[in-house]
Amino acid sequence: MNEIVKGIALRLNTIFGDTYRIYQNDVEQGLKTPCFIIQLIKPDISPLLGNRSLRRIPFDLVYYPANPKDNETLMDVGEQLMDVMEFITLPDGSMLRGSGISYQIIDDLLHFFVSYNHTVCRKVENEPMMEEATIYGC
Repeated sequence: MNEIVKGIALRLNTIFGDTYRIYQNDVEQGLKTPCFIIQLIKPDISPLLGNRSLRRIPFDLVYYPANPKDNETLMDVGEQLMDVMEFITLPDGSMLRGSGISYQIIDDLLHFFVSYNHTVCRKVENEPMMEEATIYGC
């Protein structure tokens, strides 16, 4: 999950530059706007066939504008994020595609929602292997 957060931060920095701060943790004091806070919402996992499972990892990218009453800027940033956050590149170079992309303005803050889902394979220890098989044909 930390790699996905790094991928999100890299993408935000590429689009908005160094003038926008990007935080991963809540900031109690000294929040410098404009900025983004990357918040993990509620990840879950669903089993698939065999040793595979689907991980759903939803995020809320909270945007704090320089002027809190500027709804026009909030909408502009929301629309810009809709266009650019569909794909992120992780630090190892692999790409993830976002889904469930939407945004909402709540209490003068932009909440941008996106999930980065991926399939993982668990390594199964001591799984019995098939020793031999006989195949009959027509």
